[in-house]
Amino acid sequence: MGFGDFAKGVMKQLTKIGTVSGADFPLGTIINFSSENGDSAMLFTYPNKEEYVVTHDKVKSASVLAMGVIEIQKNGNNTTLLHGTKYRVELNDGKVAILTVGLGDTLYKIEHIIF
Repeated sequence: MGFGDFAKGVMKQLTKIGTVSGADFPLGTIINFSSENGDSAMLFTYPNKEEYVVTHDKVKSASVLAMGVIEIQKNGNNTTLLHGTKYRVELNDGKVAILTVGLGDTLYKIEHIIF
């Protein structure tokens, strides 16, 4: 792996908009935005750098699982609560993903793709 590949990996981690969990996706899978033939898409990047593209037409069904605190971070004596939304997304190929996305501009983009 050269420096260019390393830099791309670091940038994806820095720009990640959420995480993917569930039995069909390896632990450590992150979400970024992408584009597929001009359509908005989510790019699931596995820890081994393999990528899985999700567009609206690949989503069979989606639902909101939870809204509110999605993560608690300890910083010394301080505790930070991170707010966001969890979605359950069933894809046409049978895979099921649990998306965990923080609050902000990313939610409307995610919802545009999955609903």
